[in-house]
Amino acid sequence: MRWPVSQWGVFLALLLLASLCFATDSRYYKILDSLQSADSTTQGSFASIALLELMEVYFAEADLARNESGSSAERSKRIGWSRAVEQYSTQLSLVIDDIDSGMPVALHLHAREVAAVSVAGRTIMLAHPRSGQQQAYEQSVLTRFCIGDVCRDLVAATETHEPIPMSSATVTPHWDFGPSGPVCSHLNLSIEFDSGGKLALQKQLCQQFMQEVEVLSTEIAWQTKHGVDTQWYSLSIKPTPMKPEHLVLLNTAGDSLLISLPLLYGTKDALKKVTPWLRGRHASEGPPAVSLEANRLGWH
Repeated sequence: MRWPVSQWGVFLALLLLASLCFATDSRYYKILDSLQSADSTTQGSFASIALLELMEVYFAEADLARNESGSSAERSKRIGWSRAVEQYSTQLSLVIDDIDSGMPVALHLHAREVAAVSVAGRTIMLAHPRSGQQQAYEQSVLTRFCIGDVCRDLVAATETHEPIPMSSATVTPHWDFGPSGPVCSHLNLSIEFDSGGKLALQKQLCQQFMQEVEVLSTEIAWQTKHGVDTQWYSLSIKPTPMKPEHLVLLNTAGDSLLISLPLLYGTKDALKKVTPWLRGRHASEGPPAVSLEANRLGWH
């Protein structure tokens, strides 16, 4: 079954837009570059994962189009669009089947386009339909692909030989109680609460916040160990549609993290305030002292 010409035009235009304004210096593209000389099994594994992630993205787009409200005419157009996108997703699944059956795979890198994968002569752009979510898509692909030592071996030449940073599974903040109110702390990072607040809520906020910054610091340190440069002055967090994770943008090259940081994201200026602590968390001299006030964070 072929798509109507009008739907193909819109769909291809959407893919073209998704291919604009992206960086090719990220870890994702470094791994893709290294894959050019990798064995066919490793290339096929990456291609399968990238296409599977893309297939899930387009199925989600189809669901979103069907569920959006609007006039009957608009709804009819969206239903047509969702069917076309589902058809494309189904075609992606067939390409994955071709890879699994041993069909030849080629990965393509171009200076002005997103990466692409060719399977038995059929080329597919590895582009998220929403250009703003391209980095989240690339990070999801890396999360699935970089299991064990695969990515470390691919980019071994750019990595340091320092131990991989580790953090405890659960952070246990220290508490001090004084006349002005309780203070919780974790490795030189402290939060001052008012004496009249609900202690149970204060403990929940502190626990969640300390856990999030600890996880974030470890993830950043892990990326640094694998050759990623964090531009601390531009560190930012963005939401991802229909996913619980948040996208942490590390640099202008396009490197990012995909982790759940609801409190850090939802608290104004919190990331900026803890950036010095994040920067020094895994340094040999340890993190600097950073003190926060719950009221100034909006935690009343």
